[in-house]
Parts: sequence; structure tokens; C-alpha cells
Amino acid sequence: MQNKSIMKVNKTACACLVVFAIITINRIIHHIPFGDEAHAWTLAEQLNYWDMVNEVKNEGHLFIWHTLLYPFAHSHIIPYPYPMQAINWVFCFLAMILLWWKAPFNNCIKLLITFSFPFLGCYGVLARCYSVGIFLLFLLAILFDKKLKYPKTYAVLLILCANTSIMAVIGATAFGILFLIDLIKDTTLDKKNKVITLSILSFGVIIVLAQLLNIGYFAEVASNRRPHVSIKLFRNTFVVNNLYANVLLLFGFAVPIFKYLLKFRSSFFFLVFVYSLLLALLTSFYPGEFWHSYFFYVYLIIAFWICDSHTETGKLKTIAYVALSLISIILIFHGPINKDYFWVYKAPNARIFMSVVENDDNLKYAQIIQNDGNIAELAPYNYNKTYKVRTHCYSKINSEYNYLSGYNKLCAVKSTLEQAKRYPDTVRAIVDDNTYTYMNTKEYITDKNLYIVPADNYSIYFKKYKCYDRYCFWKVEIKNEE
Repeated sequence: MQNKSIMKVNKTACACLVVFAIITINRIIHHIPFGDEAHAWTLAEQLNYWDMVNEVKNEGHLFIWHTLLYPFAHSHIIPYPYPMQAINWVFCFLAMILLWWKAPFNNCIKLLITFSFPFLGCYGVLARCYSVGIFLLFLLAILFDKKLKYPKTYAVLLILCANTSIMAVIGATAFGILFLIDLIKDTTLDKKNKVITLSILSFGVIIVLAQLLNIGYFAEVASNRRPHVSIKLFRNTFVVNNLYANVLLLFGFAVPIFKYLLKFRSSFFFLVFVYSLLLALLTSFYPGEFWHSYFFYVYLIIAFWICDSHTETGKLKTIAYVALSLISIILIFHGPINKDYFWVYKAPNARIFMSVVENDDNLKYAQIIQNDGNIAELAPYNYNKTYKVRTHCYSKINSEYNYLSGYNKLCAVKSTLEQAKRYPDTVRAIVDDNTYTYMNTKEYITDKNLYIVPADNYSIYFKKYKCYDRYCFWKVEIKNEE
């Protein structure tokens, strides 16, 4: 009887995973990597490994994602963006396999989680570091009750997980604290294995802290967007643009969930710890986007996961799982239907932009400079092209780099015209005899034919070349004063 039950579960899992694969792969095919996705590939492509690892401190994340991209970006065995998208998708799909075969939930809850937007439309599609972290977090949840049986393996998984992203560091830290407490209390593990395990953990902590303490991203960028964070976060939690409905839902869900998780103190500690750090991060240091906020959902799933086997069936457990199901149902309809999601799922501007450039006799052999999403998206496609795309916001001027190497205040300026007005020397340093930029027709008076930016002993000329629907292209020239 039990074998038939297992076969039934497997059939359901296989059917759901096939549908998940079809939907996510179809979305990937129609998804053009946006700036953050493309930027990780560009760094892996243009820098040697140790320079890349050193540069990651300016990305707000840790080194594993860039390390996975490095051999593909450097070799170009498979053209961009397929290796990056495939790596991300495989880890997300593996996480779903772990959910279906190892999570202690019934099939209905697994189905709701699988087809919720965080997994179906976000982590399975956007090629970033988060799916790798989620896969490792699920592995840590699976081994949670066996961590003292495999202490060295568990310690290594903690280190790997912590090095995927800031979001995963939070969960890995919570798991690590619980592991350390149980490891110290345990009397069955021999001293040698304890020392080896503690050494692995200490080494991992040093690696993570060495990166976190050198991250310059928050100080340089995030503080400029801090004030509106908490309102945006709570406004979009469940019901988009309705703060009061979200407060009521949060309260209604929180009461039974936290009462249930209190039945197993480790799961309660885990959720309170990660939620406290996530709230502190997203409301005080970095505003985040929807893919960051979805980690509240990921960690809720994990808290239920590690709690389930330690609690008995009863009314409180049923109510808590109903709350989890309702949250999952709400998140199924949390897709890119409003402005906060649209820019990631927008029309393929990069392809349109490339088409314009490659069909223009002057632009297709030019250097195009700018500092906006289009340049970020174009840079990885630029391999073996006749034209060159570069940002104008260099802290290190290097003619071999198409894109940002070292973040600083110069990169806060998007338009090349504005960059020339504020920091003319940075523009002058990268302009050659065949350099163009473009201006947004909505932001500048593009019926003018010339902009002149005076500087010390020289001027930067912006001569209008050709206008399209959204952008006007301008020839950029440096003229020395006689």
C-alpha cells in the first residue's frame, strides 16, 4: 500500500515539474536579461578571476554566482545569455525537486508553492544568484535533523549557501547558530570531528565577513533610496497598493503561524531571526526589489519545513497550514501586472537597440557610451561585434573593459551630457574619433542640433546625428582650445 502511495506522489510530482519546466523555459526564451543580470556576466567576461572576486564587493553579493559564470563568460563556448539562464534554471528546478521529494508538505501545498510567482515567474526566470542560495537552503532544511550525523557536510553546505547572496547569508546564519548550539551540546560526536567541523565553520565565517565588511554598495548607492522603503515594502506585500489590507492580512496570518512555530523553538527562532534581519536590511540599508522581498516567503516555507516533523497534527497546525496555503494562493497572482514588476518583463529593448545600431552604417562601427539599462543589457551581446558599448562612469580607465569596473559617485549620473557637465575629464578620457551617445527624447530638447560643454582648455561637443522613436543619437567630440 505504501509503495502505491509513493508512486502516486511521484506521478503528481513529475506532472507538476514538467508543467513548471515548460512554463519557466518558455518565459526564459522571451526574457531579455536586464541590467543586473547582464552586469554579472560582463564582470565574469572581462576580468580575470581574482579581479572579479575583488570587484564583487561592489555588487552587494558574494562570489559564488560570478564563479559559476566565469568559465562560460570567459570561454564563450556557448553564446550569452544561455549559460547564465541555464545555470539559474537548473538550480531552481533542483530546488523544486527537493521540495516535491523531501518536503513534509502534502501535494496540494507543494503545488501551490511550485506555481507561486516567486518560483514560477521570478527565481526560475531571472538569472541571478538567488536560485543557487534557495537550492542550498532547501538542502540545509532537509539535513536539519541529521546535521550532527553529517556535521562536516552540513558545515560545508552552510559556507556554500552563505556565499551565494546577502539574502542567503541571513538564512545560513540562522541555520549556523542552531547547528553550533547543537554541536556544542552534543556528547556523542568525538572530539576530532568536532574540531574539524568548528574549523570549517570558522574558515567559512572568515570568508563571508571578509566580503561583507568590504561591500561598498550599500554606502555608495542604497542610502540614496532609503526613505520610501518601508512604505513600498508593506504596500506591495500581498495586495498591491493597499497598505491597510496588507497590514490586516499580515496580522491575520502571523498569529496562527507564530503560535504553531512556537511548538518547535528552533523553527520559531529561525523565522524570527531571519525576518528581523530582512526587515532591518530592507528598511534601513537597502530598499530592495520584489525578488528580495520574496525571501520572506522562502524562509516561511523553510520554517514550516523544519517544524513539521517535530509537531503533532491538530487544529493549530491545520490553521497554520491554511495560512501558508492562502499566502501561496495570493502569490500565484502576484505576477508582473503592475509597474514594480513591469521593467523586468518589459519589451526586449536590448534587441531593438541592437537592431538600430547594426543597421546604421556609422553606429555599427562606433563606440557608444552611456550609463543606463540599455548599455548594461547590450554589453554582454557585444562580443565579436564591430561596435563597442561602454559606460562613461569609470573609476578605472581601461580600454579593454566595456563596462563598469569599480563603483563610485560618477556612476550616479546616467546621461553622458550630464556626466560631461559634472565630470568632463571622465568623458574626455574615453571619447575617441568615432564615439556616439544617445539621449532620451522625453528628457532632453532633441530638436537642438548641438550641445557644448566647456571645460578647462577644451570643450565637449554633442552633435545630433539621428533620432528614433525613443532615443536621439549624438556624435561626441573633444575640441581643444586654441
